[in-house]
Amino acid sequence: MDLHPGFRYLPALLAQALLLMVLSRVLFQAMVSAFADRKGGGLVTLLRMPGNIIHETSHAIGYLVFGYRVQHVIFCVFDPKKAGVCIRGKPWSPITFPWLADGAAALMPLVLGTMALVGVGQAFGIIDHQAGEPTTDMSIFRAVADQFLLLLGSLDWHRWQTYVFLYAALTIGAEISPSPTDLGYAIPALGGIALGLILMLVSSQQSASLNHMLTTAADWLLPTVRRLFGVWGLALVLMLITAATAIPFAFVIYTLRPQRR
Repeated sequence: MDLHPGFRYLPALLAQALLLMVLSRVLFQAMVSAFADRKGGGLVTLLRMPGNIIHETSHAIGYLVFGYRVQHVIFCVFDPKKAGVCIRGKPWSPITFPWLADGAAALMPLVLGTMALVGVGQAFGIIDHQAGEPTTDMSIFRAVADQFLLLLGSLDWHRWQTYVFLYAALTIGAEISPSPTDLGYAIPALGGIALGLILMLVSSQQSASLNHMLTTAADWLLPTVRRLFGVWGLALVLMLITAATAIPFAFVIYTLRPQRR
């Protein structure tokens, strides 16, 4: 089966997403271990605030785009559980799919959060280049590793912008990954989309009209896929830099503070 380039990017795009989520959870756990009190709040709640605003706002945008109003949004600093909440409201569109809206909203921080992270990196002069061309294989990760080592060695520790960037990247990066609750919504939605896509790809081999429809859809989505691929590549570089600098610092703080009981 000769796949459209838009579909051939999907394995590498999925690998990027998984790596971003793993790095995000590592950064989140590092922040909690170093700065949370016994109830999971304290200083860590304030440190998370900018990233959590992006996280919960991303959920809200996801619901709005997919046809639903937002009942309310609570950021972590105002949430008794210190987690942050975004609740879907009533539909504004006459045609809605609740499971799809929940799944899209759950994954939206991974999209908008990485865009914010790359924007911060460019604004503070950490990266001064645009996203590279996407590939249909895993060679992107060799480029990510090379850029990571180059940028890590070129960080200017005499510039205040470097420290502001590292904090911004930490708070944004720690909130990029969907929470366990988010994943509970995202996985069924992704499974349903994947199953439907596979069935349509198989059926398109027997139907010229369906094949034309899928090709048209892939042509329309291809620029977005390319853009997302590039943004996630840059976000991976910035997340690796943040992890390489923040995790050792968080470990020192954790070892020096009194152990929580």
